[in-house]
Amino acid sequence: MSEDKKTTKGAESVKNLATASLVLGIVGVATCWFGFLSILGFAASIVGIILAVKARKVAKTNMSTAGLVLSIIGTCLGGVGIVCAICAVGIIASTPTVIQTIGY
Repeated sequence: MSEDKKTTKGAESVKNLATASLVLGIVGVATCWFGFLSILGFAASIVGIILAVKARKVAKTNMSTAGLVLSIIGTCLGGVGIVCAICAVGIIASTPTVIQTIGY
């Protein structure tokens, strides 16, 4: 009887890890479009990758695979979003200097 409880608990654990990785992957993909908020999505996606890998070590489910894929996409897009936000801040910060150099 205790083996049944361990199996059920293990299955629930894998399902919870897979669900968490899927949600974190979705958060990562959704927040990558909002400038410096993409830092949050980048961090969430990294945690999602870790959870998805843990879930896939126990049992390869479709949800853990989807969570892994979305987390990887969120990490990539979050990194690009962070670079774009930094570039935008740099351009905005240099605008007065450019305007003074041109003579406007």
